[in-house]
Amino acid sequence: MNNSLTISDSLIGGLCREIDYIRQRYKTVSISLTVSKDMFLRKRLLAEILNLETRRQELIEISRDFYSYHKSSISILFLYELCNRPLELKV
Repeated sequence: MNNSLTISDSLIGGLCREIDYIRQRYKTVSISLTVSKDMFLRKRLLAEILNLETRRQELIEISRDFYSYHKSSISILFLYELCNRPLELKV
């Protein structure tokens, strides 16, 4: 049973790290997109942003599924919260 808990926690932890990576990468790519003048590079950056947004939507669905079955798990609640935060904060 302890082994199952460790595997579940490492899965949730990995998903939390992935959504954090997506958020950081989105920020970096967005900055590069605003300063780039090269149309080919801008096209690649826009494609990457779309890929990041698509993966974020997948993670939102995964976290929603976990949340619907395990509402009392703090790690799943944390993943759900992280996934539902916007990728970029407007300041």
